[in-house]
Amino acid sequence: MAKQRNPNGMGSYKLRKDGRVSWTQKKDGKPRTLYGKTLKELQAKVKKVSDLPITDSNKLKVDEWFIKWLEIYIQPLKKTATYEQYKTLYEQHVSPVLGHRKLPGVDSSDIQMVVAKMNSKVRKKAELDDKGNIIKPEQKGYSSKTMKETVGVLRRGFAKAVKDKKIPESPVKDIEIPNKQKKAKKVLSIKELHDLFEAMKNSRWIWAMRLLLVTGMRRGELLALRGSDIEVDNRRIVIDESDSTAGVGDTKSAKIHYVPLTKKAMEYLKGQRKTLEDEVNPILHNEKLKETGFLFPSENGTVMRGDSFTTMVARFAVKAGIKASPHCLRHTFVFMNRKTLSLKDLQYILGHDESTTTLDIYGDMLDDSSEETANAIDSVFDKVEEKIAQLDKEKAEKENKPPGKVVDLFSRRKSS
Repeated sequence: MAKQRNPNGMGSYKLRKDGRVSWTQKKDGKPRTLYGKTLKELQAKVKKVSDLPITDSNKLKVDEWFIKWLEIYIQPLKKTATYEQYKTLYEQHVSPVLGHRKLPGVDSSDIQMVVAKMNSKVRKKAELDDKGNIIKPEQKGYSSKTMKETVGVLRRGFAKAVKDKKIPESPVKDIEIPNKQKKAKKVLSIKELHDLFEAMKNSRWIWAMRLLLVTGMRRGELLALRGSDIEVDNRRIVIDESDSTAGVGDTKSAKIHYVPLTKKAMEYLKGQRKTLEDEVNPILHNEKLKETGFLFPSENGTVMRGDSFTTMVARFAVKAGIKASPHCLRHTFVFMNRKTLSLKDLQYILGHDESTTTLDIYGDMLDDSSEETANAIDSVFDKVEEKIAQLDKEKAEKENKPPGKVVDLFSRRKSS
């Protein structure tokens, strides 16, 4: 079609080389442009924006808008972890594909392209290099969850652009996400627990791993745990902070929840205290560090970064010949207690607040059954110890060696 001019400053239509139709309007020297696959579609868009003020958004690039949106509308108003998540998803998956494009020129096919590239990216499997460092795992494409989260960031950012009258409508519509089969949550068997803890028996982090197993805490919740969070009289652990890439802050749900303080948990906390004393950790002597009160600090007495903790666990898992992460101990906790604790008990302990995760919203406080719940958890892990001790005995018998004294897996083992 030839360039079509409309009277009275209503703008002009033009057929582009890519087959789309564009509409351009100038008023007071400031132009704006809209695009459509067909003339009919474009005319509908023009009708919707006919009462909008003229802006220079046709020159605004996607990167410019999303950087502004993140800094003005997300960083000051949302949790730091949410801001960091949005920023990372945008920078890794969207900016390389659409960042250079002009904001009004983006359509749904461009958003679909972002998804397609995420789905086709090839990543290798996790392994160790010659120095024992973890090579980050790579696989075929990202998970459906990550792709949905990325599209969600785009949907929110473009929706705000519409409200701010930068574009007539959001291009994030009718986006298809590949329906990938979810990976089964990793649950460690008794044998795998035995092998992992055997590999870690001389590690300063053995108590942290044992506590994760008997509490179901998240990695960040453990690393942000302070002495003031341990309520011995109430037999509970207060979970009100979490350690993330942005530092220690609110929990994942931004709500406080409570974990039963079992006898096992108390035993491991005492073991951790002795470890800190034996290594003369600065957090016990440096006044500034002592004020933080962290129970599981680094060897320097500072907060341990989550990624470093996960890498450490991965190294020991490789040494043990298994696949394991801090979070799989949370899954193992749930699996081992699935017949002992009620759904509501698990909901309280895990701090879930979404119906997709639990069937009810978790309460702010444990009810009067907290002592009964703690005893129930203890009974489960007493049986775990018995089975692991039996494995030690059977192994010794196979090697034609006297079993000697059977050492409790969950008690501290001295290095040889």
